[in-house]
Amino acid sequence: MTALIDKDMKLSQVVKKYPATYDIFLKHGMPKYEGPLPTETLLFFSRMHGVDIKQLLDELNEMAGSV
Repeated sequence: MTALIDKDMKLSQVVKKYPATYDIFLKHGMPKYEGPLPTETLLFFSRMHGVDIKQLLDELNEMAGSV
């Protein structure tokens, strides 16, 4: 399967295109947002929340591929 999501994509871009991925970000420590989502890259998010980037991308791509 070709990756739909990569480390340089912005968090807001991923959730907008694949809304089901929002729960994955919450699972890894992102607070719930009422307004606009952060525009940080997935690599930045992974570093800030202490999650392995490969694991994060695997989870996001699995979810994105199933929607």
